[in-house]
Amino acid sequence: GLALNPNAAIEDRYYSALRKLIIDMTRQVHGDVLQLFQSETGQNYFAQDDSISAQAKLVLNALTAKFQGIFNLAAKPLAIGMTEAESISSALSLKTSLNKLSNGLSLKTDVISGDIKDVLNATIHENVSLIKSIPSEYLTQVQSAVMRSITTGNGLADLVPFLEKQEGVTIRRARTIARDQTRKAFSNLNFARMDKLGIQEYEWLHSAGGQKPRHLHQRMSGNIYRIDKPPIIDEKTGQRGKPGDLINCRCRAVPVIKFNEGTR
Repeated sequence: GLALNPNAAIEDRYYSALRKLIIDMTRQVHGDVLQLFQSETGQNYFAQDDSISAQAKLVLNALTAKFQGIFNLAAKPLAIGMTEAESISSALSLKTSLNKLSNGLSLKTDVISGDIKDVLNATIHENVSLIKSIPSEYLTQVQSAVMRSITTGNGLADLVPFLEKQEGVTIRRARTIARDQTRKAFSNLNFARMDKLGIQEYEWLHSAGGQKPRHLHQRMSGNIYRIDKPPIIDEKTGQRGKPGDLINCRCRAVPVIKFNEGTR
């Protein structure tokens, strides 16, 4: 059949939504922290008034409560939207592949069975957790940096570059989450549907698009594997799995049907 290719537009939409939430958060954090250090409390700090530490805790606690709440509210709708889009994409991609493979044989790929529901629910749950972790991880780092800048007496000289760097780190993490989670959802749904249809094998197809290709995956390209006997995908850990399971893995699967022995 045809290779099962994930829809890049779904990844981009997911990433864009996460990025907007992050930018809204980092801009307010930057503004509030700058205001704190430039306020009368901040100016007094440099005259050895330690009240800025207490004020910083209040500001950061308020920011954490606000943005944790915003991300918590956004998490489930975003996760559900992405998962439902990948479910539709998976069904269409698999149907197109099987039609090509079977020369027009019609197979129902969009049926939502119990196993597929389990994949959908697990995907939503994992993504909700990841989205909720974004503000807590970011603001924990910011709080540590603010307190260090107070302790060292360097103030904004150290803090402004850190805040700019941490914004970039958080945005890149969002890109990784979007790429990794959309591909995993697509792959998991494809394999659940293939298993439901009785398709037992697939061909591993390595993608040459990554900057740091996994040599093991390059060697696996073109090999046929059984769905119920996943190959080792990480030589260091011995982890077994399928295309897309490892972070930044862009490998794809090609469904294989044996109509008679020796033919695929």
